[in-house]
Amino acid sequence: MVLGGLLLALGVAERPALAVNNTGIGPLSIRNQFPITLRFLDYTPEPPATLRDGIVELRYQFELTNTFINAQSPLANSSTVITRTQVAAGLTPANFPATGYGVYVDAETRRQVLRLNYGLSNSFEAGLEMAWVTYGGGFLDSRIEGVEHMAGGFNKDRQFSDRNRFDFYVTKDAGTSNSFLIASSQPASNVMQDPVLSVKWNLGQGGDVLPALTVKLAYKRPLERNPTGERALVSSGGADFGYYFLFSKAVGDVVGHIQVGQTKLEVAPNTFADRLRHRMFGLEFRWSEVSSFMLQSVTQTSIFLRNDMPGTRDFDMSRPTDVLVFGYKHLSRTFLFELGGIEDYNQQRNESDISFYFSLGWRW
Repeated sequence: MVLGGLLLALGVAERPALAVNNTGIGPLSIRNQFPITLRFLDYTPEPPATLRDGIVELRYQFELTNTFINAQSPLANSSTVITRTQVAAGLTPANFPATGYGVYVDAETRRQVLRLNYGLSNSFEAGLEMAWVTYGGGFLDSRIEGVEHMAGGFNKDRQFSDRNRFDFYVTKDAGTSNSFLIASSQPASNVMQDPVLSVKWNLGQGGDVLPALTVKLAYKRPLERNPTGERALVSSGGADFGYYFLFSKAVGDVVGHIQVGQTKLEVAPNTFADRLRHRMFGLEFRWSEVSSFMLQSVTQTSIFLRNDMPGTRDFDMSRPTDVLVFGYKHLSRTFLFELGGIEDYNQQRNESDISFYFSLGWRW
C-alpha cells in the first residue's frame, strides 16, 4: 500500500500542474461501519467545499462490510471463551464476563444511503441523510480471510467460529440482570435508520498560506425513543448532535485534509460513552481537475466506557479506533462518483472490519 502511494504521488507529480484549489475534491465520505456505532450519529469525512447557491445534489451510496469481533477470544487467554458450539446453542449472559463489556459480533452489513444536499448560498449548505441497513451472515467470510492473509492482519479468532453466520451480542456487567444491550441472531433486511440533518458553512477558501476552513453541524433525530426488534439493531433511540471543523490546504497537486470534531450521544447511563472525539488526516492526489485519489486515516474514541474496576479486564474495548480509507473520487459539474475500501483491524481487541463502497451523485 505504501509503495502504491509513492507510485501514485510520482505519477501525479509528472502531470501538468493543476489550478490551485485549497479544498480539492475532498475526502471520501464514508463513516465508521462498526455495527454498534451504526446505531448512533457518527462523523463522516466531508469535502470542505459547499454547493453553490441553488444547486441540488442527490447521492446514492452502497456500503458492504464484513465484521468479526470476539472480545472474549481464546487467543486473549480469557476465562470466558465463546465457541461455535455455544453460538449455535444461543448465547446467554453466562457466556460473557460478569463485569465490563462482552461483545460477540459476526455479521455482514449492507447499508444503502440517500443524501440530499442543497446550496442555500454560495457558502452555506443544508443536507438530509436517510439510510437502510441489512444484516445477515452473507457470503464473504472466506474471501475476507484471504484478504486478511494477504494484508498480514488475519484475525485468527475467526477459526473458532462458523462461516457466514449472523450474531450480534453486546453485554454490560453480565453478572447483573438485564445485562444484554443488544442480542440477536436473526438477520434483518432493509431496516430504516434515523434521519440525519446537517448544515455546512464554508468560512473561507484560504490562500497561499492559510487553509480553507468549513464548519459542519449534524443532528440525528430518532424515529422512536424505544426501538425494539430489528429497529433496535440500527437505532439507539437517542437524539445525537455533532460539530466538526474541516481544514484543507493545497501544495501543488496534493491537498492535505485535517478534520476534527465531537459527537454528543444521548445514551442511557452506564451503557455507552456519551461523547465521541474524531480526527481525520488525509492526502488527496489530484489526477485532473475532476478526479483524485484519496488516502485518509480516521481515529475515533471508543463507544465503550472504560472499565477501571480492580481485578477486571477491559479487553481493550475502550481504546480508540483507527480506520484506514483509500479510494478514487470523480466530481464534475453534474456528476459524482466514489469508489473505496476501509480497513479496521484491531488486534488488541480481536476485531476486524473490512468494507467496500461506491457512491453515485447527480447535481443540477
